[in-house]
Amino acid sequence: MIGSRSIGCKRFSADRSGSVVIIFALLAPVLLGAVGLAVDYATWTMQRATLQRAADAAALAVASDMQVSGTNTQRMQSLADAYVKSNVKLQRGDGEVHVTVAPVARERPGGPFVPAGQVAGRGPTAVTIMLTQRKYAIMSRLVTPQLTDNSVSATAEAVGTTRLCVVALDPSDDRSMRLAGDSEIDARGCAVYALSANAKAIVSSSGTLLAAATTCTVGGYTGHPSSFKPLPVTGCRVIKDPLADRPAPDAGPCRETNLRLRRGSHTLYPGTYCGGILVDVGATVVMAPGIYVIKDGSLVVGPPEQIFVTYEMCDQPTGATTLPQCKAEVRIENIGSLKGDGVGIYFTGDPQKGLSSISRPMLFLPASVVELTAPRTGPMAGMLLFEDRQSPAGRVFDILSDSARRLVGTIYLPRGTFSVRANQVVADQSEYTAIVANKIYLNRRPRLTLNTRYSDTDVPVPNGLGPTSSAVGLAK
Repeated sequence: MIGSRSIGCKRFSADRSGSVVIIFALLAPVLLGAVGLAVDYATWTMQRATLQRAADAAALAVASDMQVSGTNTQRMQSLADAYVKSNVKLQRGDGEVHVTVAPVARERPGGPFVPAGQVAGRGPTAVTIMLTQRKYAIMSRLVTPQLTDNSVSATAEAVGTTRLCVVALDPSDDRSMRLAGDSEIDARGCAVYALSANAKAIVSSSGTLLAAATTCTVGGYTGHPSSFKPLPVTGCRVIKDPLADRPAPDAGPCRETNLRLRRGSHTLYPGTYCGGILVDVGATVVMAPGIYVIKDGSLVVGPPEQIFVTYEMCDQPTGATTLPQCKAEVRIENIGSLKGDGVGIYFTGDPQKGLSSISRPMLFLPASVVELTAPRTGPMAGMLLFEDRQSPAGRVFDILSDSARRLVGTIYLPRGTFSVRANQVVADQSEYTAIVANKIYLNRRPRLTLNTRYSDTDVPVPNGLGPTSSAVGLAK
């Protein structure tokens, strides 16, 4: 009997094992299918998020570029393709990402977006980027198209008006715009443009900041992402020098030659200053409204060295019997000061022929105070500084002053380098300042502030530097 029971148990166990195998064989496809579906859903979700980020980035880049470069469908498509390619990595079996670019505009303020051509009298103010892709799926036969086909879109639009305020004209060199030390350009209300096609057209060192509504470069840029707000748009189209057609003023006979001013108050009058102007120790100079031509010389403001004077300031209560508590205060004395309202300054000739014998046509030294406002009318209306277009390339117009906080108007140096190597804020008290120079260079610790409060001043904005761009954001 015992043997019979043993045999029965073995048969039961065998039958049970066989049943489990059969059940597992029947359920295995279901279990594997469930796992496959879970994996397909997870990868589809992650890929959709990746595509959305790429669409957002491409829309912002294209809309930013559109504000400066205009609407060119071929260029917009190329830029969008480049952004998507750099942000979406294809996995094995994935289909190609198809990119569709559509310029659009709001049908009415706050209304829906429609193709730009449907809004009479208005060009596109936004761009819609649509990305489509077929994702590889384990269970492709079962989940097509729900977990294989991805389609996302993003629309970026221009909101509010800003201005083109900085242009570096050099077409090919590296470092056509360079920030070093702890320098900063604060141009949050306007657009910055570098025309150099070099891969290092804009170079920003660690600790610097270039903040603008839009930064656009024909070539590329180098620097840590934290040095840019926002990151520059690369591959921008070449634009014309916005002031190329602005006529230069005439240089007449010499009003003064090798003029050096020291100590006391002085008034200058419009005319040609041959050999330059040197505002030296203790001189306070006021320029009467008009055009000043600096010919074969330099405009130098401030003594070569700062003169420090120490004062003893003591504080002792009335009736006190102890020695007074004193502390030293160091002040800078005998600085050079140059101020003028309605003043345009034109630089021509060889600065080394002048009184100072330096190669810089303009030098604002640390021990100087400079406050200048451009003319409202006349040949140099809106033009504060203007360099002769026939000048040798590479000359430096240097601001070292820590007290050059009011520079109202446009600085135009088509052959020169606009250099700021101060340790304080520059131009922040100006209603507006625009810079168009061959190259732009900042070092030490300046914060060059480029305001765009055009309505707060009657100094006109030269043609070509008017409203050209807008702040760009993703539309909700």
